[in-house]
Amino acid sequence: MHIRWYRSQLSPAVHVYQNGQEQGAEQMLEYRSRTELTRDAIGKGSVALVIQHIRVSDDGQYRCRFKDGDIIQEATVKLNVIGLGSAPEVYMTGPEDGGIRVLCSSGGWFPKPKVQWRDMAGVKLPSLSEAQSQDGDGLFHVEASLVVRERSMGNVTCSIENPLSGQEKASAIFLPEPFFPRMSPWKAALAGTVPVLGLLLIGTCYFGWREHQAKEREIKKMNEKADKREKARNQMEEKLQQKEERKALYDEDLEKAMLYPGSLREEIGECNVFILMKKE
Repeated sequence: MHIRWYRSQLSPAVHVYQNGQEQGAEQMLEYRSRTELTRDAIGKGSVALVIQHIRVSDDGQYRCRFKDGDIIQEATVKLNVIGLGSAPEVYMTGPEDGGIRVLCSSGGWFPKPKVQWRDMAGVKLPSLSEAQSQDGDGLFHVEASLVVRERSMGNVTCSIENPLSGQEKASAIFLPEPFFPRMSPWKAALAGTVPVLGLLLIGTCYFGWREHQAKEREIKKMNEKADKREKARNQMEEKLQQKEERKALYDEDLEKAMLYPGSLREEIGECNVFILMKKE
């Protein structure tokens, strides 16, 4: 009887049992002294592989090959390695953006965990930043930060969950109100005054604009009236000029008639005069 546990190839194998003995020569180095077979039910065809001191690298698929004479059978199993890390450490790092920056960190997780912040009522809070890294053993270390700006929040909780098993570990931190950065009196006064000044400035600009528009309309009306007066004056001057031109022509013709009566006669032509006499 030959039993062989292996990963992707038959040799070297994870564990080999043949002719009633363990065959260490064909075993992979990383599994030596960490594996054994439970042969309590071997007569019933049941052989279990036990892996001690589990590692992240042990995660994945395994194959079992059974051979007894001409009978060969194989089976496949998926091994999920789950690493539950340490309870998260949550602490304040200092004031930031009008609030308090808090940091949550934990290590020893596999696979990559999920981080979630919550307030006292259990409402989820988005992380400001999150970073994850793996150590030499392949385990994940996670670090997440949050900025709390509400003084009345009281405390916040950081929970880290393994996505495969759903198991989580959480820690909370209390945030006393005196730790929140206080606004200086002149900043508080400025914060209340600036909006009022802004409204006053907007109102002043609006009324100034309306007054400017009214003045522009008045100036436009005055310019239109001036244009009309100028047009009427030009028409009057044009008529007077035409009249003076006609008068000058008339005076010139009259003067010629007085100086040169013959010429006037030539221009007028002959006139026949008939005298009607009444008989008594």
